[in-house]
Amino acid sequence: MRVLAFLLLLWISAAATASPPPLETLGIPPQDEAYYRGGVIKCRDGSGKFTRDQLNDDFCDCPDGTDEPGTSACPEAKFYCKNAGHSPITIFSSRVNDGICDCCDGSDEYGSNGTCKNTCWEAGKAAREKLKKKVATYKSGVVIRNQEVEKAKLAIAKDEAELTKLKGEEKILQGLVDKLKEQKRLIEKAEEEERLIKEKEEKRIKEEAEKQAAEENKAPDASQEADSQDTNEKAQEDESKVVEHHDGDITDHDNHSPEGEASVEVPDIKAGTGHDEPPVETSAVPTEEQDHTSVNSEGLSKAELGRLVASRWTGENVDDVGKSDKKGHEDELDLPEPAEEAFEDEHDIPEPVEENYAGYHSEIEDDRHKFEDEELSNVSDDEYVDDHEEPDVSYKSDDDRKDLTASGQASWLDKIQQTVQNVLQKFNFFRTPVDLSEAAHVRKEYDDASSKLSKIQSRITSLTDKLKQDFGKEKEFYYFYDQCFEGKEGKYVYKVCPYKKASQVEGHSSTNLGRWDKFEESCRMMHFSNGDKCWNGPDRSLKVRLRCGLSNELNGVDEPSRCEYVAVLSTPAMCVEEKLKELQQKLDAASSDLSGHDEL
Repeated sequence: MRVLAFLLLLWISAAATASPPPLETLGIPPQDEAYYRGGVIKCRDGSGKFTRDQLNDDFCDCPDGTDEPGTSACPEAKFYCKNAGHSPITIFSSRVNDGICDCCDGSDEYGSNGTCKNTCWEAGKAAREKLKKKVATYKSGVVIRNQEVEKAKLAIAKDEAELTKLKGEEKILQGLVDKLKEQKRLIEKAEEEERLIKEKEEKRIKEEAEKQAAEENKAPDASQEADSQDTNEKAQEDESKVVEHHDGDITDHDNHSPEGEASVEVPDIKAGTGHDEPPVETSAVPTEEQDHTSVNSEGLSKAELGRLVASRWTGENVDDVGKSDKKGHEDELDLPEPAEEAFEDEHDIPEPVEENYAGYHSEIEDDRHKFEDEELSNVSDDEYVDDHEEPDVSYKSDDDRKDLTASGQASWLDKIQQTVQNVLQKFNFFRTPVDLSEAAHVRKEYDDASSKLSKIQSRITSLTDKLKQDFGKEKEFYYFYDQCFEGKEGKYVYKVCPYKKASQVEGHSSTNLGRWDKFEESCRMMHFSNGDKCWNGPDRSLKVRLRCGLSNELNGVDEPSRCEYVAVLSTPAMCVEEKLKELQQKLDAASSDLSGHDEL
């Protein structure tokens, strides 16, 4: 019984000890075994030939070591370690039988009397677990990737259809804008002509009024001078009459008056500035009228005041003077006939025009309200972030799409066409003066159409720039266009925006690590270049290695060289079926080797 136990222990120990592989396959990779099956084998560098008997005979027949993959005879030869249950590796043939175990299966030390044990099973256990997780990740990632690829294809087709539609609408709307622009020009031309005519007429009226006022100012001065002369002469005559009358009274008084009788005092005409009453001859105007005249004289000009003074001497009615003055003022305010006619023409609109305008106004307003309520309720002027400037935040280029697309109803373009047509039909561009309300409608329609055209053109530019990008063989990177990915390393936050830029953020400061350049290595790496200048170094740049992951995560940011950054981005877009098949084969092979080991 003890003998049987001892023999079993020896057998297990021998199984654990590395056994040399067959000589004809020693050090040869599985994929190259077919190359060595012929009777005569060529050196890989074409330098010669050797027979199968010369394979691994410990003599170097080929300079490149083709004939000695399992010995150390050729320094350029490579030895393949199968490492069943773990990862196979390739080492230089010079390490074969050097007393050091380089292969975990011990195959490189087959001539060292079994000093190397097979440790691949234990060493490969962690690798197998890692491989299993990787295969599981790829399986789930492939499903996500396929879904995103299908969505991307539909979205790209939709973008292309929208771009085609917008270009057609742009052409139509451009024509409408051109028409409205021309009508707006005609309106402005008519308004300018009307303004010049009005200014000219106002200037003529002003000059005539000034001329008439000057003539009226000259006439009262002459009349006043003549009246003043007549007044002086009249005063002298009255004075002489009074003197004569006074002398006669004195004579009569001397001859006829008895003593002690009171004498009649005659006021001195020359002392008219005193407190004496005026003479009887100058009292032709009643006291009431005099008071009234004195009150009204406060607002009279010099000429009118002169006539008023003269009227007191001549006995002319004060009311007549007021009426004459009033008439003079009215004459100054009278407009010449041409000006009156122009004024009437400017304010009088023929009945048919008023009726047409009323109909036009309600029709246009109805169209406008319908158009604004149904199509422009969501319009925002902050939109169509300019794609010409690249913000640090996630790029959003589709904010206007609700404005520019409509389904299930008459399109906004049909409505705006009808509105513009109504404006052009109702407005009379040849009538003067220009109707301000109708002109305002034309300008409003022009502004609205121009604004809409600008948004359409902005959207066209955005879609054109987007669709010309490289989204990968199956458009798997389509959704990268509107996204930014962030990752934190130490005190910095790194932000990568594919097709835009990459930056390094610390607090409120940001450093540009580069602008989008291209994909490299068959879309396995993203390259950003021409970033901010590095002090005493090159422009900053960033290379982002892509790998399979169930979500988009940025990590592993490093700076291996001065101002040259690297990072890793995990994404479902990199979970391809071909790689999944390759990993599955490795896992199956490892599981097969493990099964054989368990049986042993």
